[in-house]
Amino acid sequence: MYKKFFGLAEEPFNITPDSRFLFLSQRHREALSALIYGVKERKGFILLTGEIGSGKTTVCRAFVNELRAENVKLALILNPGLSELELLKAINDEFQIPSFYNSKKGLVDELNRFLLAENQKGNNVVLVIDEAQNLDPTLLEQIRLLSNLETESEKLLQIVLIGQPELNDTLALSQLEQLNQRIAVRYHITPLTEAETLAYIKHRLFVAGAKVDIEFTPGAMRMLYSATGGVPRRINVVCDRALLACYVDGTYTVDEKIMERAIKEVAGSERTKSPKAKRRSFRESVGDLIDRDVLKRIAKKIALYGIAAAAGVGLFAFAIYLGIRLANVKAVEDPHPKAVAEASRPLPTPAAVVAAKNAASEEENSGDDATSASNSQDVAVKAEPTPTPDWDALRKRNPHWKWERNVPLVRVNNPRAALRAAQFSLLKMWGYEVQLSELAKLGDEAVIEGVLSSDALKVREVRIPGTFSDVVKLNVPVIVRLKDPPKDQSEYVVLLRAEGEAVTVGDPVWGVRTYKTQDFTKRWESALAVFVDVYELSEIQRGEASERVRMLQQYLKSRGYLETVSGKFDVDTVEAIKKFQAYYKLRESGQLDDLTVMLLNACMRPEGPRLSSTGD
Repeated sequence: MYKKFFGLAEEPFNITPDSRFLFLSQRHREALSALIYGVKERKGFILLTGEIGSGKTTVCRAFVNELRAENVKLALILNPGLSELELLKAINDEFQIPSFYNSKKGLVDELNRFLLAENQKGNNVVLVIDEAQNLDPTLLEQIRLLSNLETESEKLLQIVLIGQPELNDTLALSQLEQLNQRIAVRYHITPLTEAETLAYIKHRLFVAGAKVDIEFTPGAMRMLYSATGGVPRRINVVCDRALLACYVDGTYTVDEKIMERAIKEVAGSERTKSPKAKRRSFRESVGDLIDRDVLKRIAKKIALYGIAAAAGVGLFAFAIYLGIRLANVKAVEDPHPKAVAEASRPLPTPAAVVAAKNAASEEENSGDDATSASNSQDVAVKAEPTPTPDWDALRKRNPHWKWERNVPLVRVNNPRAALRAAQFSLLKMWGYEVQLSELAKLGDEAVIEGVLSSDALKVREVRIPGTFSDVVKLNVPVIVRLKDPPKDQSEYVVLLRAEGEAVTVGDPVWGVRTYKTQDFTKRWESALAVFVDVYELSEIQRGEASERVRMLQQYLKSRGYLETVSGKFDVDTVEAIKKFQAYYKLRESGQLDDLTVMLLNACMRPEGPRLSSTGD
């Protein structure tokens, strides 16, 4: 109902698990890593637990998507309410094993032959059982017996049990002691923190393609967190009602009044309650939605941290999620000093950039004024979804540049300027502030090209070979050229995120869009990136002994490619670079070519933007 009002491509707070909307908090990242580790290391039994609505199933689906890229045969049991015989049949069916028996022994023998055959092929076989808290002890014992299918050196079947905390109570029974002892990897997902809750909301709005800036006030966020305890499914239910209330009121801001109304509607209308229930406090009125102990803990925490801290931490978490290093704007010394300004950062900087920083201080105020003007322009169009322009008319316009709300994407009204906008977007993502108000004054394409090729800024462009999967392996944002784009889309887009089965891109003309991975790969033609060689790696010579060589070696050592940091570019350093190139499937030359330098600069800056929060 409210999708058109907010410019949404789909509903952001659907409670159906969807790996495209996966938000990886610290706990969710650890849970996913634990599952992947347990399977890859063939640990046998792996256990993942979490409260209702904590995101177990969504993590499970992301885990399944990760395994599909490996040499893994997977069986996923979503409804474990079966008999022993039915469970064995379901497992064999999931592995696509033809079953000719109607007995447990026959079915287990068929499964064993399958496991031995897959082991000889080098494949890992994984059985995932969701909602495992519904399994009877007899079924769990049957599953334990399946783990006895092994060779002398390794388990033939990796078993992942996913369920609610009461699964631990079942496993603690004396009759299941053998199974409990065999669980090598355990992880319990806890709810989101208060800061992560805001980041979670913004993430779902981002994936759903919101065209306007939907604001949640600090007071509304405190109320939401108090009512939901940071449980994702509860957050989804309340936020869905809150957006509906915003639609009814004609506002893009979720304030305390709207949030209170949404929470009460989810918990049950006041008029349906008894007189005694109506006299209860607001916190109590949300009923079954709230765990009483959670409320007490959250209320105490909010009293300690205060309003300002809660809001500030939430906004900071959102900045981290976007992968942006927020930078102070400073003008760079070049023929057009206010068009592109380098952000100050505590990183080793090329001499040319250091000189540019020193020269920039005199123009800092004018740069700030330009930023304010740009922000004012954004606010003026805040409440309007992206319009549908006349494509032919657009090609005749002079480019008009502006920032996308909440995303480091330069928007432009002329498709001919899409590539240039994408290049400036990548610079912004890596911490280089682009003053669009000054950029618009330059106008001429050749002049803008001069800004990008400025000796002071040292912006470089590199073509990235390979397929979509190869580029995603690099785990850095890139510019993608699309095959035969229709008239209503740009030829160039910025690849912002690739997580699970979803790909999010920034279209300079049409804004942020999300595609299914299989659909996007069909449109893939090529990729390129722009970068600044902050560490001057491309200037390193064979035999050179310098601080920049030492920094490179320190990074290579941290990745396990180099044993000793000598500070000299020697044969061992060349071999370490080859290992780095091999990992990312680059040409193993041992040379610091443009592609290798680009990737090293990205990897040596862990705070930089990434396509996936689970990659390197």
